[in-house]
Amino acid sequence: MNPYAPIQGISLERYADLGAELDGIEGEAEKEAKIASLGVPLDDWRAAVEGWTARMQDMSLMGQVATRYMQHYNAALAAKKGVAHVSFEDFCAISASVQVFGFEGSMRHFGLSQGEWTTISSHWMGELSRDPMNLAVRRNQLQEQEALRLRSGGQPGKVSVERRAAGTPAPSGGVGLDPNAAMAMQMQAAMAHNQQHAYGGAAAAAAAMQQQGALGMMGGLGMMSGFGAPPPTGGIEPGKQVLVAWSDGNKYPATVTQVNGAQANLVFPNGQTMWVELRHLTPA
Repeated sequence: MNPYAPIQGISLERYADLGAELDGIEGEAEKEAKIASLGVPLDDWRAAVEGWTARMQDMSLMGQVATRYMQHYNAALAAKKGVAHVSFEDFCAISASVQVFGFEGSMRHFGLSQGEWTTISSHWMGELSRDPMNLAVRRNQLQEQEALRLRSGGQPGKVSVERRAAGTPAPSGGVGLDPNAAMAMQMQAAMAHNQQHAYGGAAAAAAAMQQQGALGMMGGLGMMSGFGAPPPTGGIEPGKQVLVAWSDGNKYPATVTQVNGAQANLVFPNGQTMWVELRHLTPA
């Protein structure tokens, strides 16, 4: 089967474009109303969500469909809404907050939409894949330090977000933490795609990012409303070496760069990055 064959007439490029149209829209009814207003039958849309998600999750495809999706999605977001960017240090700080508190609450706290986090993540994940031995190590150190501080009762600090106008070139990089790729890759299986398609669409996979709770600063002991305890990872944490059980029956080495919900982002020896469910991983 051609993994890029259209589903109910909806190509991967069209699916990504529709996903970008949904950025910032909350509520399944509102999302479906938007899809209908664009002339897409809802049955076709639902079939496309299910089908493209399955293809992006198919480990035998080595994340190729998800990567291509993200490229189209980022380009569509940039053309329609512009591009958001933060420094490497702020990217690590936000990632640590997502790791500890969940995606949805973290996005609300930092004032980022799912689409903006997608472009931010895609840029820095692209940079990490080009320099996994140096930049990834530094990212792990910064993120682990911040995550430890947050777990000790600290509050997320301020970050500086640069927003560039619509039409700005999309960031490089393939796999980010977007709502669609998220659910599709189940990375956040709780972040973007579910909040975008499940209970708002992106929660489950965004992919990939854990989309749990609403975040509100409360003072006192520095607790945030809506933030829950981090999900168990079975000892698989950023910086750790793991073996990935593949569909061919073999196990392949990789380095964990981030853990979100039931999935981990990995860097393979060839520099490729992708999200894989924790159940397929064992400590090396």
